[in-house]
Amino acid sequence: MFFRKSSKPDRIGVMKFVEKLKSLSYRARLAAYLQAVYFFGESMGEVFFNVFLWRSTGLIKPIAVYNFYYWAVLILGFVLIGYGFKKRGMAQLFRISFLLRALFYGLILVLKEQAGDLVIWLGMLGGIAAAFYWAAHQVMVFSGTSDDTREMFYGVAGSLTAAVYIVGPVLAGWLIWIGSKGSEGSLYGYYLVFGLLALVFLASELLIKQTRDVSFEKFSLKGTLSLFKERPVWRLNLWRSFIDGLMIPKMFLWAVIAFVILKNELWLGAVMGVFAALAALSNPVIGALFKPRLRKLFSSIGAGLLVIADVVYPWRMDSWGLIINQVFGEVIGWPLFSFTWIAFYFLSIEVDKEGEKRQFEYFASHEIWQGAGRLLSIGVFILLVNQANQLMMARWWFGGLSLLYIVI
Repeated sequence: MFFRKSSKPDRIGVMKFVEKLKSLSYRARLAAYLQAVYFFGESMGEVFFNVFLWRSTGLIKPIAVYNFYYWAVLILGFVLIGYGFKKRGMAQLFRISFLLRALFYGLILVLKEQAGDLVIWLGMLGGIAAAFYWAAHQVMVFSGTSDDTREMFYGVAGSLTAAVYIVGPVLAGWLIWIGSKGSEGSLYGYYLVFGLLALVFLASELLIKQTRDVSFEKFSLKGTLSLFKERPVWRLNLWRSFIDGLMIPKMFLWAVIAFVILKNELWLGAVMGVFAALAALSNPVIGALFKPRLRKLFSSIGAGLLVIADVVYPWRMDSWGLIINQVFGEVIGWPLFSFTWIAFYFLSIEVDKEGEKRQFEYFASHEIWQGAGRLLSIGVFILLVNQANQLMMARWWFGGLSLLYIVI
């Protein structure tokens, strides 16, 4: 009787979950699919390109310089897209983004070890490609979801992203390992990864069709910059975006610290794949549990777990620190923390009577404020890293920035 009674609620829960999945609109499903494609490339390229620069130069500074120009151009890209792509379909932006990503990885194949000398130009190319993708993604998501379905959408999209993160890093680590077998210390395996990514993005660009497309109607830089004064509820979002931007160096520092702990790319890819599998399970569950009345509680719990995860990681600098970082952070803490922020972010636009028309001004203002935080944080890091042991600086900077989750 005990098992019979407990199974009925389980079946009801599964049925409700499936119904919510089916209730997502066409545009929401399309956005989730394209996010999976984009992050498949990022799962192999983002972390391993940073490690490639570390391996080829022995320095963290070139990685920071690359990221500085990446985020600077992303801000500029949003402004240019706002003026140049009003009332034009977002499929064009997706295609341009994927084509530029293919070009990015193709250039690395040509440059090889010399890529470390041209990180400024590579950062600019990567940044404009990201601007086209995220501009299209945000318009598509805003159009295809509502406040009632947004956490579920990000639960589904997060699971798809986690699923490709299971495959991508493991595949990248294996290719790098295979490529290094002929000569110890060889970077040939990295070129196999970058060549594959160039083909993936090129093929994806050719497959995107302009069917049931969506666009935005209005944009001006003046309107974008005025939102801070006009919309008190949005002002909170913008300050949050700025603080969030301050934490951006954690992305590339995580890759370097993880490589130092695990000592080779094969282990790094395998570890990323294992925890991505756990995240693929946790994201839809957390998305299904979210209710508007629980947002503050879940966000606070998530922030606490993220602080623990990201302080323990550089402090311990061992396998247990990495495990704590991934379980408390990526698997549980991040979805708890971020789903609330994303829901509030879009709801702040919806409550504006002109929000749908001005949506791209909202998206651009977020990128400008977040970008300001990113550039400030990376710029200070570049200045300080010359004055200290680079790895020790990376550890302290990573752990210190993690405390900003408390401020948010």
